[in-house]
Amino acid sequence: MIKKHIIAYILFNLATTIGFAQNLIPFDWQLVYNSDTVTEKSTPINLLFSWERQGVSYLKPSGNLQTTFIVPKTKKSSDYVLEITLLAHVESIHINDHYIDGDFSTDFIWSATPEYKSRKFNIPAKYLKFNQENSISIQCDNYAYTGGKNHNAVKFYADSISNSAINIQFETENHLFNNPSEVKFDLDIYANTKGFAEIIIENDYHETSLVKKLPVKKGQQSESINLATENLQAGFYSITAILKDNAYTGATSFFTVSPTEIQAVSNQPDGYSQYWDNALEELKTVAPKFKVERKDELSTEKRDGYIVQMQSIGDVTIYGYYFVPKKKGEFPAIINLPGYGYGFENLDEFLSVQDDVIELALCVRGHGLSAKSFETEFPAPGFFGYEICDVNKIAYRQIFMDCIRAVDFLLTRNEVDQSKIGVMGSSQGGGLTIMTAALAAEHISACAYGDPFPTDLKNHIRIRTLIQDEMNSYLNYYDNKCTFEEGINTFEFFDTKYFAKNIQCQTLYITGLADDDCPPRLGFSAFNDITAPKQFKVFPNDSHIGESNWKKEMMAFFKKQFEF
Repeated sequence: MIKKHIIAYILFNLATTIGFAQNLIPFDWQLVYNSDTVTEKSTPINLLFSWERQGVSYLKPSGNLQTTFIVPKTKKSSDYVLEITLLAHVESIHINDHYIDGDFSTDFIWSATPEYKSRKFNIPAKYLKFNQENSISIQCDNYAYTGGKNHNAVKFYADSISNSAINIQFETENHLFNNPSEVKFDLDIYANTKGFAEIIIENDYHETSLVKKLPVKKGQQSESINLATENLQAGFYSITAILKDNAYTGATSFFTVSPTEIQAVSNQPDGYSQYWDNALEELKTVAPKFKVERKDELSTEKRDGYIVQMQSIGDVTIYGYYFVPKKKGEFPAIINLPGYGYGFENLDEFLSVQDDVIELALCVRGHGLSAKSFETEFPAPGFFGYEICDVNKIAYRQIFMDCIRAVDFLLTRNEVDQSKIGVMGSSQGGGLTIMTAALAAEHISACAYGDPFPTDLKNHIRIRTLIQDEMNSYLNYYDNKCTFEEGINTFEFFDTKYFAKNIQCQTLYITGLADDDCPPRLGFSAFNDITAPKQFKVFPNDSHIGESNWKKEMMAFFKKQFEF
């Protein structure tokens, strides 16, 4: 049975693992920037991982992605193919200084199952040097966001070269280990020739924990990797496994060790509580002027749909979508809070609901229906960097109060069971959820959040290093009126991690170990400060996209808590 399982998996893996057509080009590249404006002139790139995990984004200048590879001389002539999928703008491709193609782009697709079309180019044998180094260089820019899942690949192969495979397997479904002495995984390998497998383990701070090289024989084999003696610290880890036989095949995976022992690296700034108490008092001075208007296009057989309008802090008008069961009675109500820049443009998730539950999808200022209620420029300063040098003008002071006003709205509604008010969201919506559950703790009975933002910002900057580029773009927008450190101090005042200890309700946290945008350490930094009843769920292969349908998981949590 074991042998059959491995063979079946290898056949499946041939179609799914990065590098499935055995690749003569290694995964390690160097991105050399075409600008003197960056501190580091080049960045090492492993094409098994996303741009974002390696500190590269649209803010980086154009660069030359380059490496070398060897093409073995064969008795039989072969057609060589260069196959490229790069989420970037490719200006030009050269092999041994021969121009291949260029001026094409592949844009990011926000989807749990995106389909990217690779570009294939036939490479004449006369362009190649056999049994010696060949150079490939790809001039590119506008490196795309992915949220964590990598879709980049550059392959060079011949029809006469067969496939190898390497796969990382864990016994635990969620790749979570409560004790570092328990950490282990298996490598399932199929090699065309003898060679070696290299395993690299890094923590989320980009520090190497282990490099191991194993000899590999031709054919099928399995290797068990036991990390019990490595004394891994509580945290999050990536695995890179590369098989080098007569070419390159690779795989990646992620795991976590004792995540409930994670702690933030910073302390609440002086004046934090008073700052938010003052904001709440200011909100109370604004008459809410709630208005509700039913919309046929938002109504279904099960629920009536409305547009709600209210005045928030600064006497700014904000809006939301409000869905109420048609039958009479009091019902649980859940506030849905938006991700960064998202305004619930896709309403299918609300129009298909069959449960007797009220939902308010709040468009905080600058988002969706409330887009005109707040003016900023994108990408800089956006909401994150808005008035970075003035803590009293930051966007999140206002956006946070929009969420509290939404709670105020539900408290005025006869159809709402005020003992069953919940709040939920992921990304920015996750950070807003933590804040709302804390600042309106006496009214919130349950909350659910996915990898949150803005949360544990000092750790965020250390892990997602490209935030430093983003911050510099914000400072430049405001003519560097404050220093980088002063900007960080401003950020500290809207770090939702500091709210977590005030949450009093049942809490669910959902995370994806492949999330490069809001890495799991941040959500656990908040989660571990919550003293109320709580639970978490880890999806080891999910990115910031939440491929496993986090909304469905959250609604199942609320259904259990509120019994609807």
